[in-house]
Amino acid sequence: MPDYNLKVSELIELCPSAKAVRFELNGNPFNFMPGQFIMLQADLEKTEKFKINGDKPKIQKRAFSMSSSPTEKKFLEVTVKTTEEPFFSDYLINYLEVGEEFNVKGPFGMFYFDEKKANKDIILIGAGSGISPLMSILRYINDKKLGINAHIIFSNKTEKEILWREEIEKLSGKNNFSHEFTLTREEWSGMIGRINKEIIQKKLKDPNKTDFYLCGPPLFVKDIERILIVDLKIPKENVKKEIYN
Repeated sequence: MPDYNLKVSELIELCPSAKAVRFELNGNPFNFMPGQFIMLQADLEKTEKFKINGDKPKIQKRAFSMSSSPTEKKFLEVTVKTTEEPFFSDYLINYLEVGEEFNVKGPFGMFYFDEKKANKDIILIGAGSGISPLMSILRYINDKKLGINAHIIFSNKTEKEILWREEIEKLSGKNNFSHEFTLTREEWSGMIGRINKEIIQKKLKDPNKTDFYLCGPPLFVKDIERILIVDLKIPKENVKKEIYN
């Protein structure tokens, strides 16, 4: 698998705990399928602000799904959110600066959208930073104007954590795209509670002719997969999943 040395060209704050990191491609081709991921490698230098605790190695590697579309040729983008053990992600969100260089390997992964094999109806279901590969898929479908009916269901704990909200809302209603947000730990004017059978069923036309793309934490993906296959009788081959550990 080829590797690249790419510089950070832009940092976009999505919420206090998440950022989009863009790497300048400088005309270099980087071909991938929407939904795939890359491996980032960095040599983290200890500073007064950023402490490398314990025996953690300076050279850090981590997988990140791309949120940019393959149609975007100027930059490669990943969406980063703090985790329960936020060492590398803490650095990327709080200390990373434009101009820093990373070794990038990829693309990797069997979780991707293939327009040649896709059904005309797709439902994207994500939680938290699991929105990242789904944004890549959504942007690709929109850029290519494929005529696919795409609906995204996005679960978050609080309203401020709805990543890419403005773009998702702007795209909704265009090119056969629609969306639903739901919150699990905060009252608001929108949908409240975990994603369930009824929420999914509202947008399900034909179980045999709808593709599903799931991305999020292990328990989230497991629960949604059970609802789809056991409760809604979706064929297993129509359910594609990516688990974020």
